[in-house]
Amino acid sequence: MLEGKNLEKRYGNFTALSGVDLSVSPGEIVALLGPNGSGKSTLISLLSMCLKPDVGEVTVDGERGREAKKLLSFVPQDVVLFEELSVIDNLKCFSSIKGAQAAERIKELSRTLLLTDFMKKRVDKLSGGQRRRVNIAVAMMCYPKYLLLDEPFAGVDEKSGDCLIEYLLQLKNAGMGMVISEHDKERIASLADRVIMLEKGHMA
Repeated sequence: MLEGKNLEKRYGNFTALSGVDLSVSPGEIVALLGPNGSGKSTLISLLSMCLKPDVGEVTVDGERGREAKKLLSFVPQDVVLFEELSVIDNLKCFSSIKGAQAAERIKELSRTLLLTDFMKKRVDKLSGGQRRRVNIAVAMMCYPKYLLLDEPFAGVDEKSGDCLIEYLLQLKNAGMGMVISEHDKERIASLADRVIMLEKGHMA
């Protein structure tokens, strides 16, 4: 189980998040909803251990620190890829696995995320939806147990959005726990087992 207990994050005199408890079980999708500035991205960053809380802690299957982080993968809202490299080279660069295992994983992800037709294409030549799918493929190269996604549908076309929904449901059915921040309640309704509303850094 992924657990965040009594999480608080401050920036100077501003409290971005306070007193938040959240748990995610394997095979469960938890959606974070709320307006801009509500604390969604801060909470996702804390749960992914990319950001350290001022108060509280995050554990993953009872593990803390580096061992816990090995079980997580994070897909930020802003696509983080090497623009001048091809899709396949990006997958290789960001992968913690190598050789035949990496090649097999790339083949699998290219098929399920519909990347096959542009694997040799430079990232800076891709559409927004294609780039988003590549960004998720990069995050999945390490076989995480829990996946955290910050507004994964931002800037995607209908085809890419449908592909992402289908893929995330496959991951859920395979037992992966996920936290997804989103501002569109209707879009996330088909995915989420549980919806958490945030407002001004607190659970509403």
